[in-house]
Amino acid sequence: MRFSKLTFSLLGLFLLCLNVITAQLEISEREAIALLELRAKTKGNLWTNQWDTEAPISEWYGVTIKDGKVVGLDLSNNNLQGRIPITIGNLKNLERLDLSQNNITGRIPGLFRKFKNLKEVNFEDNQLVGTIPNTINKLQNLEELNLSNNKLNGALPETINELGKLNTLAVANNELHGEMPAGMENLKKLKRLYLANNAFSNMNGLRTLSKQQLVLTDFKLKDGSMLPIDFSKSQEGLSKLEFQDYED
Repeated sequence: MRFSKLTFSLLGLFLLCLNVITAQLEISEREAIALLELRAKTKGNLWTNQWDTEAPISEWYGVTIKDGKVVGLDLSNNNLQGRIPITIGNLKNLERLDLSQNNITGRIPGLFRKFKNLKEVNFEDNQLVGTIPNTINKLQNLEELNLSNNKLNGALPETINELGKLNTLAVANNELHGEMPAGMENLKKLKRLYLANNAFSNMNGLRTLSKQQLVLTDFKLKDGSMLPIDFSKSQEGLSKLEFQDYED
């Protein structure tokens, strides 16, 4: 019976996809499947802004198409519920992926090696768990990465220091821990760094970076310890990344 239900589910998705492709011929079959699978896995019938699958895909909410390829997907604050399907890897031409402010659960798919054109990833304000994939280093064009306000754990992957174009890194308000990766000074274009409200044990990996360039943060460092900035106070704002060391 389980096999039968799965078969009918896949058949239904295939027929819907075939209907979409036949009617519109705007994007590849693989990309159409990825979009429809995302809709199915995140309760698309409950989305705030739903997709009319009988309309051209270029008219679907949050979907940007260029030269017959999906280059942008912005479904932020759209009541997505569920997990990100692995078929999202079919959207290999994405430049911008914004699924922030939803109720997405599960882990971040380890499919970053497929997104060679991706410049912006925003998964802020969801319920994501697990670690940040080591394959993050495959996003060589990535400029902004926002994973704040989730339930991510583990340490920042060492491979994050290979993102030479990164200008914003936001992982605040998670359950991350461990030391800052060595080699953070390799992020020569980094301008904003949000790490507050985690459990990092050693921030010394940021010393060279703090001397090398101006980086704005949501925390202060004193004697190697992180002191989150209280944004509820009007006089408080982003702080310059710098170490304030005092000897007893």
